[in-house]
Amino acid sequence: MPRFGFLSFVLYWISCGLFDAQVLPSSEQESVLPYARQITAALCSPSFDGRGYVNSGCNRAGNYLLEEFKRIGLLPFQGRNTQAFFLEVNTFPSQCAVRSGHKTLQPGVDYLVHPSSGGYKGKLKLIPMNAAEILAYSGGSFNAPREGIVFMPSKGLSRDSLKLVRTKLEKIAETERGVVEITTEKLTWSVSPRAFRFPYLQRYDTSLTTPPKHLFLNIQSEIQAKVVVQNCFGLVPSVEPSDSLILVCAHYDHLGRMGKDTYFPGANDNASGVAMMLSLARELQQNPLQHHSVLFVAFAGEEIGLEGSFAMVQAPWLALRKISMVLNLDILGSGEEGITVVNGSIFPKYYQQLVQINDALKAVPVVKSRGKAANSDHFPFSEKGVPALFVYTMGPNKNYHDIHDTYQNLSFNRFEQLFEVFLEFLKRF
Repeated sequence: MPRFGFLSFVLYWISCGLFDAQVLPSSEQESVLPYARQITAALCSPSFDGRGYVNSGCNRAGNYLLEEFKRIGLLPFQGRNTQAFFLEVNTFPSQCAVRSGHKTLQPGVDYLVHPSSGGYKGKLKLIPMNAAEILAYSGGSFNAPREGIVFMPSKGLSRDSLKLVRTKLEKIAETERGVVEITTEKLTWSVSPRAFRFPYLQRYDTSLTTPPKHLFLNIQSEIQAKVVVQNCFGLVPSVEPSDSLILVCAHYDHLGRMGKDTYFPGANDNASGVAMMLSLARELQQNPLQHHSVLFVAFAGEEIGLEGSFAMVQAPWLALRKISMVLNLDILGSGEEGITVVNGSIFPKYYQQLVQINDALKAVPVVKSRGKAANSDHFPFSEKGVPALFVYTMGPNKNYHDIHDTYQNLSFNRFEQLFEVFLEFLKRF
């Protein structure tokens, strides 16, 4: 695992042209925002390969966080500081090249491979099919194994219809033929535990008027079975002996690599949330809560279906009845337009506390309430009856699950203010 010291990150920032050497005077090196920037820059660097499953990026990031937990002074919980579990993941570790005529397409900009895409090498002849033809397709309409489907949505196709077509295209790529989908929507990637037999490519192009007749592909996909990953955690005991526990969490995994040359940094999602969690951990380690111990958890496996948090709620060594609150931190790199509190309408008492604290501190313009959603690691806990909130920021940065979610594109506009809001919220327990 790579080892990073504070000086090395200052040098990293300078080399990126992000900061002048005078930005971090010695008196401010341990303040909230410089520390958060340090953590975020580290997790987004190519050294961790997008914190996915190529080159063990997720595990190396987890080991880095364990070192940081130790440096801060967090203690083991129930005699452990990790929880290992298994994943099955489709990966693209090596070749991921697409050519259209004489033009080499840029991954993440001109195209994405479907996270479940199979591999393919060679020329793929493309037969155009419209939405009705795809939905009616029952197989056997092609003459050669290197013929595939190209789909270009017609104007006026509804979102619901497009969703049905994509589901059918996935089934075709799984067993029947290669698929190329032309889209004008923002390219958004994810992670999958399965692999199709054939390739599925999503090509972004706003200028095409007719679908391409063929593409040249060199895509290597590889299913990794039983990948061992780990949740990482550390405890700050309460001042007075207590069985009551607060869980503050953030997932550290992301999407990893799509070929040798393209990785997804995952700055907002969710290096920023990990940075907030660690900032709170540093503060509470120095000034613990009186009556509640706080368990800080960095979850793996969130992007592939909340696997890490589901594993933790099933752990026999974690007594869910003793958890007073789960505060899940995800996407915290902006805040110019406020924050959203998932489960705010489910746990109105705690939501109102956040509103009151924000009103007093004038941290963000609005604290928006949202209902139940299975969109991050709070969900397995609230489904078990544990009070759990998920807070994320809103702002002009719309980079999500794409190659542009970089450290440089984060504003950290309300990071320090939100740190104060979360700290005051925790102090009320």
